[in-house]
Amino acid sequence: MPTIKNDSTGATAECAAGSSFKQVAQDQNLDVPFGCESGICSTCLIQIKSGAENISPKTDQEEFTLEARGVASDDMNTRLGCQCQINGDVVFHQGM
Repeated sequence: MPTIKNDSTGATAECAAGSSFKQVAQDQNLDVPFGCESGICSTCLIQIKSGAENISPKTDQEEFTLEARGVASDDMNTRLGCQCQINGDVVFHQGM
C-alpha cells in the first residue's frame, strides 16, 4: 500500500494504488489546502521531494495552470495535488 508523507508537517497516510491525492489528503488530514479542485487556482500546489515517478502524468489543465505560474513543462516535481493519482510512495512539501 502506498504511503504519502507531508514533509512540511510530518503527517502520513496510507492509500490504495490509484487513489486520488486530493481525496487521501482531505480524508487523512494531510494539511493540504484545496480551492477550486479542478486544476485552475493552484491553491494545492505541492513539491514532490521523492516518488515523482509514483504519480500520474500531468493533465492538460495542470500543465496549463503550472505554465501560467512559470513552472517549466519538464519540472516533474511541481504538481497540483487536485490533479494527481498516487501509484506508490510519495513525499511532498506544500507550496513552492
